[in-house]
Amino acid sequence: MRYAVIDTETSGLFDFSKPADAEGQPRLASLAVIRLDAELNEEGADEYLIKPEGWTLPAEATTINGLTMERLEAEGRPIGKILDLYAGLIECGYVVVAFNAQFDAKIMRGELRRAGLPDLFEQTRNICVMRAATDIVKAPKASGKGYKFPKIAEACAHFGIAQTEQHTAIDDARAAAEIFRKLRALNACPDPAVHYAKERV
Repeated sequence: MRYAVIDTETSGLFDFSKPADAEGQPRLASLAVIRLDAELNEEGADEYLIKPEGWTLPAEATTINGLTMERLEAEGRPIGKILDLYAGLIECGYVVVAFNAQFDAKIMRGELRRAGLPDLFEQTRNICVMRAATDIVKAPKASGKGYKFPKIAEACAHFGIAQTEQHTAIDDARAAAEIFRKLRALNACPDPAVHYAKERV
């Protein structure tokens, strides 16, 4: 089994009650992919900026991820080429791993649909290391009852993983890969699966 650890930087946040490609849903601005073999050794790593087509990056997103419309216009690649690369990994059987896989997989699903391509939902087996780490990191909910999903910085701090101050796709993907390795060492990783919502969107 091989793994594709991904992270996306986007134009905003989802309304999870709506389909991935509904009007107003966030768009993909940057994608990082780290390919791992069965022993979690790195096979390769890539980061792609996306050229905006019919959408703009709001200032709030720039504040979070540091990307700008000017940089995306100058350095971005057409979304179609990036989707071909991503779809190729899924079709080759790579398992998607991400910190909040529900979000990243939905971003990719939305972009595939907008491009008129199969969304690969049924083929995208994934592992969410954020959810897997929840009962290990034990970040308390504000109410004091139970544990919340940890932030990536909280998970890294728990596992002693050094993080850069940048919030780029490749940096977050590398952090997710390290968390994945820590969870694997603890036998705390769930089996890869396709995760169905009550209503598939």
